[in-house]
Amino acid sequence: MTHLTSRAYYKARILLVPLGPSGAALVSSMSDAGLREVRVAAPASHPDGVLVHGIGEAAGQSTTETVSDLTASTDMMVFLGSRLEEIPDGFVAAMATAGRKQGTLLAGVLVGVGGWDSESGSTSMTVLRRELDMLVTVRKTDLARDFIEVLKGGTSEAVPGKLFQHPTTGARNVH
Repeated sequence: MTHLTSRAYYKARILLVPLGPSGAALVSSMSDAGLREVRVAAPASHPDGVLVHGIGEAAGQSTTETVSDLTASTDMMVFLGSRLEEIPDGFVAAMATAGRKQGTLLAGVLVGVGGWDSESGSTSMTVLRRELDMLVTVRKTDLARDFIEVLKGGTSEAVPGKLFQHPTTGARNVH
């Protein structure tokens, strides 16, 4: 009989996709509040390109990646915003399609959502419902940040994308 001598943890590789200016402001607030170890994506001038930088880094430090390469190195994409009328529907659809092909989990987090009553907001909500695997609404930014931390998983010692072994006290290995 074998007893477990360690517990395995996995910290997910999260990509935040801000949905317009409100999404960018939410990412900035989450960075200021301590969210780390996630990457942030924004549309690039090339249709198959995405600008990517680590949270807390200046957008000027972005690198350009192809949508397919980016989604292949991501476990979960979190589309983040609060104003439905600001959502770039075409970018959402392109990112979601590429993510789905790679098996990436697609989530949307809307904070204190507004813009329901506009035609563009209504269209964007339809796009989000069609393209994403889950859609969550919360009232405040700190709840969205905590939700992303839970999705990220792992432990403070874990590295995103790597299996981390943590010893379990009192367990022994018997062969």
